[in-house]
Amino acid sequence: MSIFEIAIIAFILAGICFLLFRGGQANPEGTGRLARRIGKVEAALAEKATTESVDTATREVAALSAKVGRLEAEMAGDRRVNQLTYEAVRRLEDYFLKKGTGA
Repeated sequence: MSIFEIAIIAFILAGICFLLFRGGQANPEGTGRLARRIGKVEAALAEKATTESVDTATREVAALSAKVGRLEAEMAGDRRVNQLTYEAVRRLEDYFLKKGTGA
């Protein structure tokens, strides 16, 4: 074996050892960065998620439900008006077709 081949093998082994050593440091929890980030998120959520905000959200949902109920009632009324209009137009169309054809 020549010195060149030994140098290549040593370089490859050094690269493998380096990657194995760095692999243990790739975990962000090991440095505490992930733990700090999660702590910040938990603190932000703790400030926002209070019983007052839940009560407010409950009231808003109830108001939206009532509004949806009113809209459904209006749509049902409009549906009836549309049906009556369609029937009236259909009768007029039949009348004019009969007049036009002389039947």
